[in-house]
Amino acid sequence: MNKNKVLIILILSLIITCLSGCTTYDKVAVKIGLKNNYFEYINQNKVDKIIIQSARDTGFRFIITDTNAINDMYKLLSNGKQVSEKSSLDPDYYFEICIGDEVKKYEYIVAANEKGKGNFFNDEVCFSISKRLDDIITQNLSFVRKPRDFQYVYYESILSILRSNKDKMNESDNRIGIDVSGDIDCLRYILSTDLQSFEKNINKVLPNSRLVKNNSQDFDIIVKVKNRGYNSTIFKTMITVDNKKDKSFNTYYVSAEYNFKNWDINIGEPNKIPEDW
Repeated sequence: MNKNKVLIILILSLIITCLSGCTTYDKVAVKIGLKNNYFEYINQNKVDKIIIQSARDTGFRFIITDTNAINDMYKLLSNGKQVSEKSSLDPDYYFEICIGDEVKKYEYIVAANEKGKGNFFNDEVCFSISKRLDDIITQNLSFVRKPRDFQYVYYESILSILRSNKDKMNESDNRIGIDVSGDIDCLRYILSTDLQSFEKNINKVLPNSRLVKNNSQDFDIIVKVKNRGYNSTIFKTMITVDNKKDKSFNTYYVSAEYNFKNWDINIGEPNKIPEDW
């Protein structure tokens, strides 16, 4: 849609709103694709609660029961554009919209912006939803003590190990799998869009590397990650490198310290636990 067409639509929408009120505007907005009427059931005050569950951390979820918050959710969802194809990324959250005994289920991918593809969907419908929905989730996660600069320090800690071992790992066309699925303490902070960027970065270091997705048997070397604690200035990660070909197994203790707005990442001697762990 070109800029002139968008401007015309916006002007017409404003005129319609001024002359005829919100009901007429909503009908026109649906007709020209600015809104959808699929989520009207939420606007009818029939929803008891909305459950949002992390797709990676099965023990982490929160429940929205406040009427105003449910109404805000309706506005965001009704402004979504219906599309025919969903994103290829794995979902980050599962939504359950509860109407008495009936539960409508959806999957949601945070910050997904693949052109023409939906990030909020189920088997029946698919919508491209504004990133403002991410803000609602972030607000509800405010009670969670998320590590400082998680998206940087988490993935950079792993990359530091890959860089230090890249010569040996790249030998003999090794197939290398990076497995973060067992990192229980950090799963709730891991997002599909971040994993997508991370996989591109590991390929720059190790061209024959991929993220493990229940297929560890496909790789010659498995790199596993497990967080070992964090606070506002310290982030500790234990990373193991299991080489099936030469039957070696090494454990690395990575410490990151926040100093003057930067993270200093230190790789300890393999298989030796630092004194401060």
